[in-house]
Amino acid sequence: LNQTSKSKMDSQVMERQMNDTEKVVIVQKRKGCLQECLGCEHEDYFDIYKNDEKTKFATAKEDAGFCCRYFCSPNHEFTVNMKEEGTDAEMMSFHHPFMCCASCCTCCCFQEMTMKMGGKDIGKMRDEAYCCVPRFTVENEKGEGVYKIHQPTCVGGICVNCCYDGLCNCKTAFQVFPHDQEDTDNGAEHVGEIMKKPRSLA
Repeated sequence: LNQTSKSKMDSQVMERQMNDTEKVVIVQKRKGCLQECLGCEHEDYFDIYKNDEKTKFATAKEDAGFCCRYFCSPNHEFTVNMKEEGTDAEMMSFHHPFMCCASCCTCCCFQEMTMKMGGKDIGKMRDEAYCCVPRFTVENEKGEGVYKIHQPTCVGGICVNCCYDGLCNCKTAFQVFPHDQEDTDNGAEHVGEIMKKPRSLA
């Protein structure tokens, strides 16, 4: 298959799975306990569910070198390939280059991730300047803003709302907003949600 045909097929797979999806739940799986006991994070594996959190439609696997993970985690270079459950058809891939370490406040050394479909760049996700609440912008292939993403906030948008989905549940929620929406804090209406859960809560 040439790149155009592959990109079209990947787009059809993504459209089929995401057309009726309002919420995506990502469950992180841990493997390689020996490596982690030696101080090196193992490559991550993910099960990806939609809406009711019972329908698994995709899996994803991180591809990163041992030295990168040992010395540069969590800002190491990696690629994640996302494949459709059942068919193993590639839906998307994500590439994160090595970037300098971030802190709780960021005004430089912004993290970014390139998104590809069928080997073709379809956009990027970038850090914005922030204090305490990480904020991201999703851009299309032309560099135009499409979405804003950040965790639920409170106290005028300067703190993460730790009570958003209950207390002490280890879930991490991210809300998705149109890029032109100005007010995205304190429970503002959003168009989508991404929920990350540890395997123990699956």
